[in-house]
Amino acid sequence: MKKKFIALFAVAALLSVMAVFAACKNSDPETFDGADEDGRTYGEVYELNEATADGWYRVPAESFSGSTMGKMMVDNTRKDYVTVIKSGDVYSLIYHATSGDMNNTRLVYDGEEMQAQMTLTGEVYNYRFDNLTWEDISGEIAVRVYVATMMKRDTNFTIQLDFAQAVLVPEDSFAQN
Repeated sequence: MKKKFIALFAVAALLSVMAVFAACKNSDPETFDGADEDGRTYGEVYELNEATADGWYRVPAESFSGSTMGKMMVDNTRKDYVTVIKSGDVYSLIYHATSGDMNNTRLVYDGEEMQAQMTLTGEVYNYRFDNLTWEDISGEIAVRVYVATMMKRDTNFTIQLDFAQAVLVPEDSFAQN
């Protein structure tokens, strides 16, 4: 009986922590004014593909994990989008974490880890990966992060980008959020 109570208490505590993460997550939509040099309006959806004009795009990202709890933790400690910067045939991807609890974000390609350049903007941890190709970002992207709380170890998950819903944003919007 005592073991069941302890297990029930542990599950309740974990769910409470997850609820706090969810409540703290910023989901307020932003608005953007102006247009880029090609006449495209900031804040509008433009499908992103290899032929799309250069620019900064906020691209919805869905995460996948073999663990339901792992997926909840990942989703509650990141923005629901990534920023993709297109410059010719070269791409940069910025993964936005909303908590330092899951840090040291790396991309994994063919078993090799790609380290990010991390910057902090307000309370958002931005992990930037440069010199990517369309092939690097167009499928499932393997991500590895260090879970600083609870687990104190690396965890793996994947993200998939919804290029049909990419929103054109001005470069300076990045500094705002």
